[in-house]
Amino acid sequence: MPVTGLRILPKRWGLVYNDLRMKGLTFIGMAGVGKSAVGKVAAGILGWRFADLDKLILETQGITHHEYMKANGEKALSDLENRLTLELDLSDTVFAPPGSMVYAAVAMEKIKKDSIVVYLETTPDIIEKRLGDRLYKNGIIGLEEKGLTGVMAERIPLYQKYADYTFQSGNQTKEEMAQKVIDGLRTQGVKI
Repeated sequence: MPVTGLRILPKRWGLVYNDLRMKGLTFIGMAGVGKSAVGKVAAGILGWRFADLDKLILETQGITHHEYMKANGEKALSDLENRLTLELDLSDTVFAPPGSMVYAAVAMEKIKKDSIVVYLETTPDIIEKRLGDRLYKNGIIGLEEKGLTGVMAERIPLYQKYADYTFQSGNQTKEEMAQKVIDGLRTQGVKI
């Protein structure tokens, strides 16, 4: 049976949607930007599943992603994140991968193919405020070597490359931010 209502968005987005529903929604950005908090709320609003890769690592490995990185190294953590992401079904799912996911090109290709990618952008000051003492206990790949500003300078071009949409995350509540993203996507004609 042919799919009706198929719409191709402008080439710069490189996305194809079925007017009935999009496949998934993925939040990218630095640790502390609100990917998980906003993602849970957005999933509730949409009536979709929520997948947090940090929680999946804890469930499958029995340790946090930070503990996994300390025990096995940054490369092993990145490989695990990549493998677990490739195994996920993102249909009707809001996905919150770690900020370092943008280093995993194969996983990002899957995410781009199977979901709308929303970059939650913020400043180093807001991240430091939100994470506080947890900043260096959060398993941020490259943080010890480059510092927060250095990691962000390296990642921001990748977040921008992979993002279909960018939303500024500041002092909003997680509920306000989730609604802002959903309303913004709907305003752009995304059927969610």
